[in-house]
Amino acid sequence: MREKESKYEHVELSHRALLMTASVVVKSFLMAIAASQVFCGGIEPSILFFQCGTNVGYVAASVAAVALMGGLFGNYVVRLKTFEPIFARMMKADFIITAMYFAVSFSAPSMIAGKVMIWLFGMWVLGMLLAPFNREMTILKKVTEYGSLVALGALLTAHFIPAFQEFGSSYTLGMMVSSVLGMFGAGRGK
Repeated sequence: MREKESKYEHVELSHRALLMTASVVVKSFLMAIAASQVFCGGIEPSILFFQCGTNVGYVAASVAAVALMGGLFGNYVVRLKTFEPIFARMMKADFIITAMYFAVSFSAPSMIAGKVMIWLFGMWVLGMLLAPFNREMTILKKVTEYGSLVALGALLTAHFIPAFQEFGSSYTLGMMVSSVLGMFGAGRGK
């Protein structure tokens, strides 16, 4: 039974590269949305292309920075043996966290854009770098992963509750810590 389980957890090098590329592409698109909101004042394509003016360069530089950082970091993640046994779980958590930020960035871009930019400029890389530590502590890491995903979802949902909108900047740290802990908790072996 264990041989069958470990066989399904193994992800080939080419598939790891493809998954990491997909993650970087989604994050680059997410950065385009967040940077467009921050530098141009809206996420509509007409604002970005026709009304943004000289700030388009800032949007392009932000997207290029995330793509370059993700490409360089991803090149090492897909090849390092340390990430091989945890890659599938780590990418699952990464896509869940990215999907949460993506959904809120489309729904409430003015409230979340700055937090998304902070997360994209290195916080998700930090979470992946911490993922290989303590792979054997599965109970602690399971609680850390799922608890932090629930916490992140609650913090992102709070953007839509009018009573909590005045505290929007105060729980940025909670969102960043939850994002990093989600990746850390996902980095566990069998």
